[in-house]
Amino acid sequence: MKICGECGHELDRDCFSNKQWQLPKQKRRCRKCVDKRKASAVARAELETVDGRKEPQPPPAQLTEGDARAESSPEGHNNTDNDEICSICLDVYDKPVQLPCGHSFCEVCLNGWHKKSMFDVQQARNCPVCRHRAKPSKEIISQLHALSIAVTALEEGDEQFDEWKGKQEHLTLSLLKMGHTEDEIVDMVQEYHDSPNLLPNVITEAAGKNDAQTILDWLGSPVDEGKLTFVCLGVTILHIAALRGHKELATLLLQHGAAVDVFDSDGLPPIVRVLMKHVKESRGIVDETVTLLYEWGASLEHHLPGRRGAIVDAFLQALPMFLDKLVRRRCEIINLNQRRDLIGQTCIVEKYIAKKDRYKVTTEHAHETFLVGRDNLKRRDRTPDDPGYYITFEDGECKRHTFASNGECQEFVRSLKSG
Repeated sequence: MKICGECGHELDRDCFSNKQWQLPKQKRRCRKCVDKRKASAVARAELETVDGRKEPQPPPAQLTEGDARAESSPEGHNNTDNDEICSICLDVYDKPVQLPCGHSFCEVCLNGWHKKSMFDVQQARNCPVCRHRAKPSKEIISQLHALSIAVTALEEGDEQFDEWKGKQEHLTLSLLKMGHTEDEIVDMVQEYHDSPNLLPNVITEAAGKNDAQTILDWLGSPVDEGKLTFVCLGVTILHIAALRGHKELATLLLQHGAAVDVFDSDGLPPIVRVLMKHVKESRGIVDETVTLLYEWGASLEHHLPGRRGAIVDAFLQALPMFLDKLVRRRCEIINLNQRRDLIGQTCIVEKYIAKKDRYKVTTEHAHETFLVGRDNLKRRDRTPDDPGYYITFEDGECKRHTFASNGECQEFVRSLKSG
């Protein structure tokens, strides 16, 4: 169930398109509200056709922060359409983004179109309509911004300085080959640096120090979900909390709607970032933070390109924890005829016993341990509405609330939201 940001109704998954379901509440619209907008746009277009009027439209946001100008393409493809329909999803614009050629698309749709090139400048794609050259993604600019800060902070001759300086020069050269000038690159990085969607330094420091109070005050009440996607040096606040091993803080962020599979500017989600950190530090490869993210449905998908991406893939495939897709997941017990009282309850899958072809599971609330078959388990990842337990921050400390059932937990969450 999610709330439509326009009509305010709490509706099932089927009441939203895939695109709208992924949007934060303030921007999310159900199918009925989208249809109303479409009808309004069509009616306005027909009226303009009859009397020749042209109502002024607000200019959509630029694809990246690098250039505030909307250039015209050589073919003259200026975006003068007033129908407010994205040509990728054929839906009403949601947070429209304008390319240099003048064509506009929903930000979510354009991100999907540029999925490969979002993190790899070598895979850059052009406008879906006219194929005119597009600006590099904000993730690419974020990479360059982070490298610029890192190189400035280190002294020449430092081993890490040489590594990061080489990456910076390689990325800059790739942008130059795409046709961007040095001045354009500098301007794009500077505009990104001035972007309001960057994590304030005080919040970055608070995440590192596990200062939940400062972070919760900044997020506001109700929580501004957009702030959960803000980045500092390419990583989100959830990345920082997970990398520092602040399990309770990470749980608070997930309860407030942080996406567990949010990607940093390199294309890595928090769970993969944490695992790679353990490899570099020669520590245990799985800790409580990894387990937490996995129970919340984290996947091992990443978009790290080239040889580095292949190395990460090989590493993840070799981890025992991930050899079976159900181990360490939160699941619901189903089809257990010999114990019908357990059907519908949730459990954590401890391990797979190959000799018996059974899974060892522990129920979430009664903590009862037993063996079940594969057909008795269905994944049921933790969500903000169905977390299984709940963490609150009271009097400067995190407090864990446990419940006798998931229904009791869900009622507790509903009461918090309504109150």
